[in-house]
Amino acid sequence: MTIHQHPDFIPHQYIVHIKGQDEPLVTNVEGQKEVHSKIPGGVKFHQTVRFKVKNRKMENLRFVQVTKKAGITIKKIEVKLGTREPSETEIYEVETPEDETPGGWLTKGKYASATTYYEGDKELYTDDWTLELV
Repeated sequence: MTIHQHPDFIPHQYIVHIKGQDEPLVTNVEGQKEVHSKIPGGVKFHQTVRFKVKNRKMENLRFVQVTKKAGITIKKIEVKLGTREPSETEIYEVETPEDETPGGWLTKGKYASATTYYEGDKELYTDDWTLELV
């Protein structure tokens, strides 16, 4: 469920690169009403965040991703996206640092996640989505 959208900032895709797998998991975000991502537990991974900037230059872009289980924050990451010029065609990409999903049968299941994009301290876009560890 999208809580807030800014017309000049458009998240496009989340791409999850799982260590040891040849093909990444691609999740389209742009135009979606609901986002659901399913990845194995106990694996190392990193993400490629793809987004568009329209109409004006955006400075000090960043995103914060929070993952919760039963209302308790399990993981929080913040990644700087930099300053980007507007473009009608360019899709920007930023790689996140390597991370690891929790492993074990107790960690399997669905997690509530939210990704919020900011320009400085101004919120541009928030997307609530579901992460499922299998």
